[in-house]
Amino acid sequence: MLGDALSKVSPAIRFLKEIKEVLVEKELSSPAELYYMYRDMHKIKDAERLAKHKLRYDVTVIRPGRLGNEFMKTAGHYHPGDFGELYEVLSGCAWCLLQRRNTGDERIIEDVILIKAKTGDKIVIPPRYGHILINIEKEHLVTSNWVSASFHSQYELYEKAQGAAYYIFEDSLGERFEANPYFKEVSRIRVALPAKEIKKFGLVSGAPMYSLLYKEAGKLDFLNNPLKYDYSDVFVFL
Repeated sequence: MLGDALSKVSPAIRFLKEIKEVLVEKELSSPAELYYMYRDMHKIKDAERLAKHKLRYDVTVIRPGRLGNEFMKTAGHYHPGDFGELYEVLSGCAWCLLQRRNTGDERIIEDVILIKAKTGDKIVIPPRYGHILINIEKEHLVTSNWVSASFHSQYELYEKAQGAAYYIFEDSLGERFEANPYFKEVSRIRVALPAKEIKKFGLVSGAPMYSLLYKEAGKLDFLNNPLKYDYSDVFVFL
């Protein structure tokens, strides 16, 4: 994907024992390892350019399987302030469950969006949305992401709520969605696909987004200055 002369990055492994708080079945003992996060992966020659634009590029590998009856998923996180994120599906199919909480009451979820993405698609995470990634397939899900280097993700609210706004289970009929009882109010799920092209951000489905760092790094400005931009066209609602 990136070629030779890469930064040396050892994966941060997310273990089952670390995310039991966000699972329905907290007594699970396997699988021990759930996903692998390669943070700040880049070509060595790009370090100065990345620092200039205050950007970080990560790769996450999510194993297939189930967590009890739940689909394999990440722990979930919010960002401080209004920072967003940009994902690319490198391999597999990704579901991304976004949620926006009420600013006055964290137990009220005002909006929930389920993004269904496939290899090559880009998922823009708008300001103020928390999210989890879900692997519903029987193969590894590999994603990359661009994110501002100016903050650290916040996992505490997902842990406090013991999960996302909805739990997603596999049953005999396919998928089943169950609202998280921690929340007093939860919006109905809106289902969407990622837009195939978002010109203002330089995004085209199937075109590797790492190359934006060379061609149009300014298109990634929305990651550091999120409120300057409109996000109404990043999803196609079904």
